[in-house]
Amino acid sequence: MAEQTLKPLVRKLPGIAIVVSLSLLVVGIWLLLKTSLAGAALYSGLALFGLIVFLALFSARKKIPFIPLLRASTWLKWHKYLGYLSIVLFLVHVDFRMPAGILETVLATIFATVAISGIVGLVLSREMPKLMTRAGETLIYEKIPRHREEIRESVKNLVLESEESCRSSTLSEFYFEHLRHYLEERPGILHPFGIEKQRTSYRLLNELEARMRYLSEEEKPLAEELKDWIETKENLDYQASSQRILKGWLFVHIPLTMSLILIGLAHGILALIYGGNG
Repeated sequence: MAEQTLKPLVRKLPGIAIVVSLSLLVVGIWLLLKTSLAGAALYSGLALFGLIVFLALFSARKKIPFIPLLRASTWLKWHKYLGYLSIVLFLVHVDFRMPAGILETVLATIFATVAISGIVGLVLSREMPKLMTRAGETLIYEKIPRHREEIRESVKNLVLESEESCRSSTLSEFYFEHLRHYLEERPGILHPFGIEKQRTSYRLLNELEARMRYLSEEEKPLAEELKDWIETKENLDYQASSQRILKGWLFVHIPLTMSLILIGLAHGILALIYGGNG
């Protein structure tokens, strides 16, 4: 058990060593520049800007996979390492102090948001696929609307069958009172974290179970099939929300990175014009 726990940590050791070594190198160079009065802020700012531009290239690399620019997994690994290094370089650039002035504060806020969203995205990209696999069959995001429509049609046909063959309205009443709305609704962003489950599939399954005692022997197999469809819809909602989160965090991370580059460029030009090394 202890060996299994240590294995992931052992695999991460080379990466940790790289980040720590590069961070110590950056801090060492910064201290030398400060001691020699050689414009530490100017050089650290240029290095930070260049590093952020390089990190932004990862998005471009993903969009042109046919060009032989190393594997995407290699880019992702170095994107992660250099992302951590950029945090150290940023702290060095601001001299480990809170930024002063409006432009510097805006830049620092955007940088912090980009860094945090990057770390959150890294965790989500690593953990959510595992959770999605445990929750059920992994679905292609673009095909989810078609699956949702198939579930609705199948349930509707099942309810019609119960009315026609069993001469009973118990399941159809359950469908119109509770199930139809559930099948039509879209899951919220918090669905994978269990926030919505108590008022959706679990509640419906409990409600259907409570009605089982009033069903005839012919209706019970149909009710069991309805349970399967509710669980299928639950998995569909989980997959849809999870994949929306995995795609959605990039709509925060990438635009803010582009903003960071543009505002950082303006900051660098102003610093060169008015401060030389500010």
